[in-house]
Amino acid sequence: MSKHEENKPEIRYVPIDMMPNMHDDEDEIDLFELIKTVWGGRMLIVKTVAVFIVLGLVVAFGSAEEYSSQVRVMPEYLAQDQMRLSGGLGGLARQFGVSGGSSQTYDAIPPRMYPDVTQSIVFMRELLNQEVDLPGHPGETVTVETYFREHYSPPFLSYLQRYTIYLPFTVLRGVRSLFRSDDEQAMTVMDRQLADDSQTERIVRMSSDEWQMVRLLRGRIDAQFSQDNSAVTITAKMPDPVIAAEVADHVVQMLRQYITDYRTEKTQRDLRFIEERYEEAEARFEEAQQELARFNDENRGQLTAMARTQEQLLQSRYNLTFNLYNGMAERLEETRIKLQEETPVLNIMDPAAVPDQRSEPRRGMILIIYTMIGGLLGVGLIFGIKFWKSLEEKQIFT
Repeated sequence: MSKHEENKPEIRYVPIDMMPNMHDDEDEIDLFELIKTVWGGRMLIVKTVAVFIVLGLVVAFGSAEEYSSQVRVMPEYLAQDQMRLSGGLGGLARQFGVSGGSSQTYDAIPPRMYPDVTQSIVFMRELLNQEVDLPGHPGETVTVETYFREHYSPPFLSYLQRYTIYLPFTVLRGVRSLFRSDDEQAMTVMDRQLADDSQTERIVRMSSDEWQMVRLLRGRIDAQFSQDNSAVTITAKMPDPVIAAEVADHVVQMLRQYITDYRTEKTQRDLRFIEERYEEAEARFEEAQQELARFNDENRGQLTAMARTQEQLLQSRYNLTFNLYNGMAERLEETRIKLQEETPVLNIMDPAAVPDQRSEPRRGMILIIYTMIGGLLGVGLIFGIKFWKSLEEKQIFT
């Protein structure tokens, strides 16, 4: 035998029928080893799960109870359009897959913009000034801002997070408050007092505390626009069920007023202008009427040419002021009717209701999630420890 033949590797042929059995044996051995490894470290899994169950209980019972109240609204023109499209040519067009387009004739805010309106700074600041019933004090009301500042106590978990996870930010905020000058706060108060200044109306200046209140309230107000039925669902989440319903109703009323002011702003300006002109025309008409009556009383029976000329002049002035007064009265009535026609209406499909159950925290779900995390982490630790020991046995770190 040659030297080349001695070094040639030995090749063994295995029948194809035996190949699946070999793979099955290997899979069974690997699965058995996997179960054996997990069973051997079962105490570690139990301890990890127990720790996470305790953490879940702390989170579940340490979190603040929250109540949510919802209101569903639909703009009036959308309701009319849907009724109009439900029959006639609109229904026929939909059968052939043709969209009727937007039949909206109002120059109003589209419903898809309602969530952005409810999250604006101006909207949040106005909502903070709305009155709500004070829990535990029947008949007494406070503003939403006063409730959160003076009557709301954050849960223990919030304090724990503030002085553990968010401790650096808490210290930084305290240092900034120490070095902030009083002129800054005085300027903020001054800006709020200068309501007539146009620049102050365009530029919003708020202190850090006010910004904190705005962010707090933003996280508690949510508005969702539905593409299916064009309805808007407004949700208010508050620590008290009654306050949640009241805040949700305030949001709807403020949104309705905002949309109305936006839609009828020009008509309202026209109405104020016409009212001023109407009052002037009425005053001139009454003055001309009194002058004509006074002249007739003083010149009764006198038929001189000068008297007749003066009478014609006063009569012409009376007719002119009367026509102007009558025309302005008609314009005023027309503008009032136009204002009423252009005033949008939010149809409340589901009004705000006081919830009977809390929406947060979902304690059962929290415990289930923490238990699953503890179990997965325990299994991961078992295989991590086994992998580390295998590396040590191979002397990789030596």
